[in-house]
Amino acid sequence: MNGAAAPALTPDDFAELMQAAGPFPVAPRMAVGLSGGPDSMTLTSLARRWVAERLGTLTALTVDHGLRPESAAEARQVAAWCAEADVAHETLVWRGIKPRKGIQAAARDARYGLLSDWCRRNACTELLVGHTENDQAETFLLRMNRGSGVDGLAAMPLVAYRDGLRLIRPLLTVSRARIAATVAAQNLVPVTDPGNADRRYARVRLRDTVADLETQGISAHSIAGTARVFGTLRAARETRIAGLAREIAQLHAEGYAEIDRVALVAADPDSARGLVSVLIHAVGGQDYAARRERLDRLMGHILGGAAFRPRTLGRCVIGLRQESLVIRREYRTIEDRISPVSGQQGVWDGRFDIVFGQVPEKVEKSLELRVLGEAGWQEVAEHAGTAGFRSIPGPVRYALPALWADGHVVEVPHLQYRAKQFIDNIVEIAQFRSEPVLTGRPFWVD
Repeated sequence: MNGAAAPALTPDDFAELMQAAGPFPVAPRMAVGLSGGPDSMTLTSLARRWVAERLGTLTALTVDHGLRPESAAEARQVAAWCAEADVAHETLVWRGIKPRKGIQAAARDARYGLLSDWCRRNACTELLVGHTENDQAETFLLRMNRGSGVDGLAAMPLVAYRDGLRLIRPLLTVSRARIAATVAAQNLVPVTDPGNADRRYARVRLRDTVADLETQGISAHSIAGTARVFGTLRAARETRIAGLAREIAQLHAEGYAEIDRVALVAADPDSARGLVSVLIHAVGGQDYAARRERLDRLMGHILGGAAFRPRTLGRCVIGLRQESLVIRREYRTIEDRISPVSGQQGVWDGRFDIVFGQVPEKVEKSLELRVLGEAGWQEVAEHAGTAGFRSIPGPVRYALPALWADGHVVEVPHLQYRAKQFIDNIVEIAQFRSEPVLTGRPFWVD
């Protein structure tokens, strides 16, 4: 900015930033992640007015990770500020044993898990987080250092779809200098986290690196701009993948995928590879896509002329069924279990969004949602027969979520099976979670 002081963000500036992430529902119900740092306090302050002007509701959510003795007091400080600013607030506590290694990654996962769970319970579909342009630059450098490809170098999208939420980063093109100016203009008093200065963490060291680069004329703005270029490339690639998926692939509600192998071999190699990667990610239910080198080996076998033997990758089994390549969940590795509670919402095995209806009190303690497995399928087949399920590959049935009680299957939503002693379904929804790419929502560049 040629030495000029960075201007504070105005309500009009913020409205323009939010417009880039729209459209939004009428009277939006939103949450905002509020750590108490300058970025999230600025975001909360601006979002409060924006949401109020649209007759919506905003709840600030503070996660107390419990990693420092001061964290509870800091959360109370944030809550007090919210009370003064007339912002609804809740503190979410990360309980349980904390890992000794990889604490930052574990804390991040716990934070998003707690935020997502709160949003699901409270019918909130929009979650604002305070990542800035500097965060984008740091993420790009971190990914570059790890040897990431185009997808990784795209860094963070303006809008991401996570656990049924739209995760929105309105400040992604805003510099920390403008954040600081806004904090000063609004007389905000942020909470200081000593972890942000602890050089044991790679993110902190990268922050210092970005500062050093600034002194050499390489700004965070220009680094983030490079990430934006990769983001544009990623968005175009994902659009091509989505088009190919519509033509040659089918993602089934039971949680498996089929691809016309002949058409896949004839397709553009990069799009074919991307399609297989996306489908493995969806069917496997993992947080991250399969590693590049393993995916390349798999594609070599798929696209090769020799007979294809079943292979595993990303918690999936990839095999052939007549002329189709079938990607299914490897059922023997499924360990996820949920004890149902009336009205509870959750995610099972990273693949299915689950909503429980009314859970009968007489069996509540014995109920458990877990994998059907071979034994469970045999029990269902004895009572319901198999004629109606022949279109579903056998191993796919074994990987379905099933409700068990006292060692017996009482409900399998995808097989429309319910034990005779139950009048109503306990599982109201068991919906397979598709990938945003496959539903026409490519990487969202700011």
